[in-house]
Formats: sequence, C-alpha cells, structure tokens
Amino acid sequence: MKKLIKFGVVLFIGMAFLMGADPAMAKNIELKFAHFMPTTHVQHIKVFVPFAKKVAKLSNGKVTIKIYPTGQLGNPKTMVDSIRMGITDIGFVLPSYVPGRFKRSSVFELPFVFNSATHVTKVFYDIYDKYLSEDYKDFKVLWVLSAPLSQVHSVSRPLVSIADFKGRKIRSGNSMESKAIKLLGGNPVGMPISELSISLQKGVVDGCFTPYAALKSYKLIDVSKYITEFNFSGALMCVLMNKKKWDSLPASAKKVIDQVATREFGLMAAGAFDQEDLENKEDAHQRGIKSYKLSDAERSKIKEKFSVFYSEWVGKNQSKIPAQKILDAMLESAKKNQ
Repeated sequence: MKKLIKFGVVLFIGMAFLMGADPAMAKNIELKFAHFMPTTHVQHIKVFVPFAKKVAKLSNGKVTIKIYPTGQLGNPKTMVDSIRMGITDIGFVLPSYVPGRFKRSSVFELPFVFNSATHVTKVFYDIYDKYLSEDYKDFKVLWVLSAPLSQVHSVSRPLVSIADFKGRKIRSGNSMESKAIKLLGGNPVGMPISELSISLQKGVVDGCFTPYAALKSYKLIDVSKYITEFNFSGALMCVLMNKKKWDSLPASAKKVIDQVATREFGLMAAGAFDQEDLENKEDAHQRGIKSYKLSDAERSKIKEKFSVFYSEWVGKNQSKIPAQKILDAMLESAKKNQ
C-alpha cells in the first residue's frame, strides 16, 4: 500500500512538472492577427488564412489565430502601434507608412533596383541578419515580403514621358514616390489605397503608382484606362508579433509558429503576389486597359533624375546608421539574386 502511495505521489509530481514546463497542453491559446486589406486580397486568401490553419493543425487545435481584416484593429499608419500596445498580437506592417521607424529597411524604397516581389524578398533576407535586424528588435518577426513593383496607372491619358507628368495629380504611397512625382513635374497626393478607386473616378487624382496586383483588390481595374510599366519599386511588408506576447508563449506554441513562419513562407507570400500581378496584368489587357513601356531614351532620362535618391538616402541616414554599407550590400545582393 505504501509503495502504491509513493508511486502515486511521484506520478503526480511528474505530471505537475510537465504541465508547468509547458502549460500549452493544459490551456488553449488564441492570438489576434490584424491586417487592413479586404478579405478578397491575395495575401488574406493565400497566405494569412493558410498560416492560421497550419498553426492550428500542427498544434492539434491548441493554438488558434483569429484574423481581423479590413483595418478593424489598425490601419497602415497605426498598425505598428497596435502591435506594440497589444491591441493585436500579430499585425501586417508596411514600414514605408511609418517613416523613421524602420530606417535601415527604408533603403528598399529606392527605385529601379528590383524586378519582382520575390527578388525584393530574397535580397531582404540575404542582408537581414547583418544590416537590418536592428530595425525589428522590439518585435518578433514572423515573415517579410514585398509587394510587386509599382507601375503608373492613369485615367485621362497615358503617362509615358516626363512631359506627360507635368501638373498631374498623382497618388503617392510613400515619401520616395512623392519625391519621384515631384522630380517628374507632377503633384503628389497622399491617400490610403482604399480611397484610390473613387478618387480616380472623380478626378481627385489623375493617376497613381501601384502594382498590377492591386487592380482587383482595390477595384482599380474598373477605373484605370492606361498603365505605363515603370517597375519603380516594390513595397516592403512584414508580419510582426508583439514581443511580450511572444515571450509569454510556452515553448511548444513557439515551436509550432516557427515551423510555419519561416523565410521560405515569406518567399511563398511574395510569390503569391507575383502570380497575382501576372494574372491581373492579363485581365487588364482583356478588359481593354492599354499598357505601355517606357522607351529606352525616356527610361534613361528618368533614371538620371532619380539617381539623386541614392546619395540623398545615404546623406540623410549616415549619421544614425551605416547607410552607405547598407546601400552597397543591398545593391550587391540585388545583382547576385536576380
């Protein structure tokens, strides 16, 4: 009888130890994941929802992720703070919407460097550990990707030369695009992409910089008439998690999330964007939207005007970060990873 009691005590202590070491087995965990895009967006359908499903499956339902789309818990400008303050546990962030917060990563806003969303993403991961990780020290980085390259969409006339931009009101998505529009003689107009379709329709703006991939999600395909293939730049995006929340998770939950949220997952997300870009381009042509390419001469003129961006970026940031080294590393990696 005494032996039986001793065995029971040992068994109880052992179970208590195991439960204490990883309470995930005793308690389910639900994480909030916020983004500001419609539920028809390719990232919601092909990336965010599969991410949540994979985490639930690998954890046997112990870790669930509830997605809050369409800006319910934060818009592009406030999402970083929504994550930091714990309004959401996980959030989809566009660094270009919060100037100064991700200084090192802003190098990816420079024009005429990349050829696709996947290209941008490969380069980011290639130089992340050595040059970019400091930007994200206050967060748990789940994955990073880029949007496809921006083209120039317009309504009343095609914009295929510097002269065509003079006096035109062009929606800008970040400070680099605003500078580019000014250099081309246009007037940059800042607004959320969610307002762009109606603004083009009403003539509030004459055109915009945005990728083909945005045509359907934001109903631009219904109003765009002309698209000039600039291949200006991508838009860096990242899925970040509140660091305190991450640190509070049991080891088993962290392991499951890390199994899914890999660099390969980020490249898959970028690839989904590139595929959407290609499909939307084909649909645009079928809808009768006319596309144009810059002539070699015009592209050379524009690249010459935009060359100032590189020296300006270094000059602006060199006192705070090793800007020249970061720029050189990005350009070298871009050539290597084409």
